[in-house]
Amino acid sequence: MPGNFFKLLAAYAPTSQNKASYDEHVSRYAKRLNVNEINIDNGLFQKLHDSFTLQPKPIIISGSAGDGKTYLLRKLFESLNGDSTRWGKDYIPEVTFNGFEIKFIKDFTEIEKDDKVATLEGLYNSIYKDSKELYIIAANDGILTDTLREHIKGNGHFLQLLTLIEEHIENPSLKDDLLLLDLSQTSSVKNFELLLNEILSQSDHYESDCPSLNDSEIFCPIHSNIKLLKKKHIQEQLLTVIRSCDLNYNHITLRKLFMLIANMILGYKGEKKIFNNCEAAISYFKESRTKADASFYNNIFAENLSKSNQDKSPFKELRELRIGYETTNNIDNFILFGNIQSPNLHKEELENPFFDFLAFNGIKDNYLDANEEENSIEIQKYLIFLRRHLFFNYDGEIKWENVVINSKDLIAYAHAEKFYKEVYIPLQEKSKVSKHIVKELALGLNRIFLGELLSKDGSDRLYIGTSLTGTMSKLSSEILSSIAFNEKYINQGIHLKLLNGFDDEYCKINLEIEYSGTRIAKLELDLHMFEFLERISDGILPTSFSVEYYERVLTFKAQIVNYLLKNQDQEETFNLFTLDDDKGTLQFDEIQVENDYVREG
Repeated sequence: MPGNFFKLLAAYAPTSQNKASYDEHVSRYAKRLNVNEINIDNGLFQKLHDSFTLQPKPIIISGSAGDGKTYLLRKLFESLNGDSTRWGKDYIPEVTFNGFEIKFIKDFTEIEKDDKVATLEGLYNSIYKDSKELYIIAANDGILTDTLREHIKGNGHFLQLLTLIEEHIENPSLKDDLLLLDLSQTSSVKNFELLLNEILSQSDHYESDCPSLNDSEIFCPIHSNIKLLKKKHIQEQLLTVIRSCDLNYNHITLRKLFMLIANMILGYKGEKKIFNNCEAAISYFKESRTKADASFYNNIFAENLSKSNQDKSPFKELRELRIGYETTNNIDNFILFGNIQSPNLHKEELENPFFDFLAFNGIKDNYLDANEEENSIEIQKYLIFLRRHLFFNYDGEIKWENVVINSKDLIAYAHAEKFYKEVYIPLQEKSKVSKHIVKELALGLNRIFLGELLSKDGSDRLYIGTSLTGTMSKLSSEILSSIAFNEKYINQGIHLKLLNGFDDEYCKINLEIEYSGTRIAKLELDLHMFEFLERISDGILPTSFSVEYYERVLTFKAQIVNYLLKNQDQEETFNLFTLDDDKGTLQFDEIQVENDYVREG
């Protein structure tokens, strides 16, 4: 029915009254509206189903609220010939399969305390006592393990079960008598891409009667957003934005992705925050209003919502990318003055259905002439909007006059593409990361380890520096050891290790140090850490970029130093160093301790 699909989509929006909070509510609401549910196939169900039918075993599906745990359980229940009419009625639905009695715990958090203990007892028996009663459990992160700890005192055997579950959480690739799927360790970007395309497809199917589609004089912000979201490059940039969350291990739940896309398409900066049909949207903008207030460029960052909603996932993570606020003089000069020097290029690059050139030029002229505070605030709104437009719309760079404007200057992570294409992809494809990436990372580490702006030239090893004031000191004076990474067959080096989960599209990366054939320390290499080390390698020590990450590197250094001090024979020499100020190269001065005196070598 025309208009009803957007009503369903609006139920997912951040201002909806929890209509889409639970799986069964969505099914009922979609049926009432006479439209299909919005579902995607990310491959997880098929993988789960195939693993279980090949070898029936207990299953734990964990994750945050809104990750789709109950949906997966319901689909598995139905695929095993479970009666779908019983799913919503039964407290603990059951089904018989291949001689097993299978109990489905739809939400471990919601069942009674005694039933929690009984479920854990049954889970233990199915793993360790060959019970024919199997449990398939959905549980929010941490609830199962917390409950096990709570009851270990009276049930000592629960410690064995707790240890097994924690091992599976740490290493999702384990294969034994338990299958644990942590939906917090699944790909947000994959789900986002599938969901966006499904919503766009259903919009075409159900909402093709909007008068704006046949009359260019009618402005409908909903379909203007949909038209933009179908553009290939805009979709690529959207994936870049969501992928940055994955690469920082900031998982966005499926429910939050629904919320994000609903707000992108239907949101506006007005009283109700969300349109739920084209008629209301068209009517609203018949009056003289700022069209940008309904643009996905702003809605994706929750500009139409309250401050409290902006500080919640998924908007909090996306706002931290600072798209609209990161810029350069060249970019802002192009926005402000490009129409004078390159009018055709300026119009071509900035034109979009939500932008009013006439209003912008009026505000800009007032700002440049009077520079009043009020005009300054207004011009900033336009600059933020147009920076976002440029980020999402142009491919790579714009050549203007004698300068080049690059899209990477419009996001907080200038090295995001490098991290994805030159680290993440090669590791996923089981290839080696190029030596120049390892060298850059090592240089960044060296500059932090030593507290000095070490030269880029000749940086073929990692220097482990210490100070008399302790391993966490920001400045070092002695080189305890060095670890080469550009030589073969020496049983030491810097390694980038990929850790896969149940979802092949999701992984974590560790930077590991090998010394004498042993991996002695590891540093979690997310996008933020990569950006941090790359910036330092470029010649900046941005402690303000993230004090937390600076401290993480010092902790990493302390792991290495403590290992070397514990396992190395202590020599009677000290390798003190200084830095050649002209070239930034290390100068060593060996100090030897002999009996009761110190001799310079």
